[in-house]
Amino acid sequence: MATSTLLASFYFICGAAIIFLAVLIMRFTSREGSMWATALVMLFAGIGPILGAIGVIIQRNLPEGTYLFENLVESFDYTWEFFFPALLLMALVYPRRYAIWKYLRRFAFILFLPHIFHLLMVLFLVNRVNPARLFNWVTDIPVPSSALAIYTNNLSKSLNVFSELLFKAHNQLFSLVNVMYAVLSIILLAVAMRGDLTPRQRRQIQIMLAGLGIAIVTYSFARVIPYFLAMDIDRAIAAALVNASLIIGGGSIAYVILKYQLLDVRLIARKGLFYAVTAVVFALFYLIIIKQFTRFILTYTGTELEFIETLLIVLFVIAFQPVLIRIEEWTERALMREESPRVKLRNLSNELLTAVDAESMKDRMKEVLSDVFQTDDVEVVFRDEILGLKDEDIYAEKVLELLEQVGEPVGRLDFMEALGFMRVRRGIFRPGRKLIREAVDILPGIVKHMASHELIVPVIHDGECVAVLLLGDKRDGGRYSMQQQAMISMLSNQVAASLSRMELLKEVVEKRVMEEELNIARTIQLNLLPSSPPELENYEAAALSIPSKQVGGDYYDFIKNGRYLAFTVADVSGKGVPASLLMASLQASLRAMKDRMTDPVAVIGRLNDVMCEITSADKFATMFYGCVDLERNEVAYSNAGHFFPVVVRDGGNVEVLAYSGLILGVKPGFSYEARKTKFQPGDMIVVTTDGVTEAENRAGELYGEERLHPFLAGLHGSSAGEVKDAIVNEVERFSHPVGANDDLTILVVKRIT
Repeated sequence: MATSTLLASFYFICGAAIIFLAVLIMRFTSREGSMWATALVMLFAGIGPILGAIGVIIQRNLPEGTYLFENLVESFDYTWEFFFPALLLMALVYPRRYAIWKYLRRFAFILFLPHIFHLLMVLFLVNRVNPARLFNWVTDIPVPSSALAIYTNNLSKSLNVFSELLFKAHNQLFSLVNVMYAVLSIILLAVAMRGDLTPRQRRQIQIMLAGLGIAIVTYSFARVIPYFLAMDIDRAIAAALVNASLIIGGGSIAYVILKYQLLDVRLIARKGLFYAVTAVVFALFYLIIIKQFTRFILTYTGTELEFIETLLIVLFVIAFQPVLIRIEEWTERALMREESPRVKLRNLSNELLTAVDAESMKDRMKEVLSDVFQTDDVEVVFRDEILGLKDEDIYAEKVLELLEQVGEPVGRLDFMEALGFMRVRRGIFRPGRKLIREAVDILPGIVKHMASHELIVPVIHDGECVAVLLLGDKRDGGRYSMQQQAMISMLSNQVAASLSRMELLKEVVEKRVMEEELNIARTIQLNLLPSSPPELENYEAAALSIPSKQVGGDYYDFIKNGRYLAFTVADVSGKGVPASLLMASLQASLRAMKDRMTDPVAVIGRLNDVMCEITSADKFATMFYGCVDLERNEVAYSNAGHFFPVVVRDGGNVEVLAYSGLILGVKPGFSYEARKTKFQPGDMIVVTTDGVTEAENRAGELYGEERLHPFLAGLHGSSAGEVKDAIVNEVERFSHPVGANDDLTILVVKRIT
């Protein structure tokens, strides 16, 4: 009795586990053919051991003469024998779909016709109709002669013999049909091994082939070999061999599911195990705690308090939430490993968080998505790449608009239909692959490229499609399940966040690079300016240039040559690097004319021609140029549109040098004029840029000449350096807290004696 109980428990556990996986696949998977075929194989493989367990348990208490439950596996073989056509169906669609499948896809029931016929025979004929008297009604047909009666009697006997042989042959030889189904399935799986499979798929098929091979041999010993060898095998042993074959065959597939992620069903198993463990915990709590508590109340009070039982269940559900989290973590650790597709996608998401280069991210995504979704064609197309085609492809922008509206993974048929290229017939009959390929071949440009993939996944950020993930046909010919589409949709959200972060990072890097370049340019520009004013016997000079950015377009210079001191202040249009480059060119041209430095008109005129040659019409510069004869104490100067300098006389009078010609760079060959003024002891000339007069205060008022001239008049008697510093302090005081909004340059030359 103990042995039979142990055997029944073993049968039941194995059968229940196999059926459990089958139900999970049916519950959580899509209409994917390979998934359903696998679920059917597991379902029918589990029915046999369940029947065997029930038969072992009830056989001990069967009344004498009962035959139906004497061997349930044999009595109900028409149920579990559907395992064999389901196995053939699975071999046709996994690991790759055979060419014949496109013809069988809508008529797959043909594979089950022999077993359906067997089912009808068993249910309605075998063991219910006596074959020896099946055609006796033929003799009851009225005939006109005795010869004809003899003929009908012989016909009845012949038909009865034929029916009896048919029933016996069907019972004895249908097992051979099952073996033929199984052998053909193994051959198909073995042939598939020669194809282009991943190492994981190859290992899956190897294990299934080994398990199915052992299962067929075991089944043959139970049903086929004894018949051909005329052996009389005990019915209990035969039933045990049949159960063993189903457990080995279904168990090998279950092992591949859990160990090697067959069809990604391992993820489904994780969910199912989580729900199953949760249900068991609820059931145990109800039986052990709640039921016993209510029974205790009933025993001592004689009253059934149903509301207490309901209240305890509700309280348990509320308090059980933290336990649910622990159960989910346990199932995650129990079934998920590093090689899981979900784990691979999660690791890819983590990698995207630290990705800094879009191209390397694209390559990594191709590698992982090809492995996870079992496809050889994965592409990542960025928005800029699509928009780059809009001049030659009118559908480039339409595709982006459509994907922005959809916002989720879309199949190629829906994609083509949404763009108006194909109307898809809804229902069970959808266009075949040949028709789809023909429709794709005539599509234009970007639409054809995207529709050549099975799944189009938009990557949306702030309502804008920033990229598109394209996944091609799967290696097994199947479609992407809803679960897989949900996984890739979640990944697309991470891709969108990563692209946004990379764009911000790119801007930060570009800004830092620009800042570094500007710092270098500022250093170069400062080196172009005089490091210190020249030392003179009867004169002193001071100058300062403060750019509003790292580099600016203001320029000043001193050129000493014998008894002459040339000085200049220029203001190039614009700010930043372009202005500084133009300023450097202006300085180089000025230094090249040292031989004519005493002629302001010649210098200004030549610089104007150079500016016209090297710059566009919107680039120009203003310049004041002067040359002091240190012996005759006379200043010759000319002005090309620059802010008017002033001469502050020793007594405090301010004299404006109010001459200006055309700005540099507008009209070549323009005739400038020369002006002169005498320098008395204590006199000084102050040249500034408009950064002084156009400084603004918080009220928006300009500093202006009406403030500058009186201020300079009050500085007579000060040294050149003191005048320069005083002007800087005055501008800072006036513009505080707004600050200067333009380059600021000041040059002072003063006669001492």
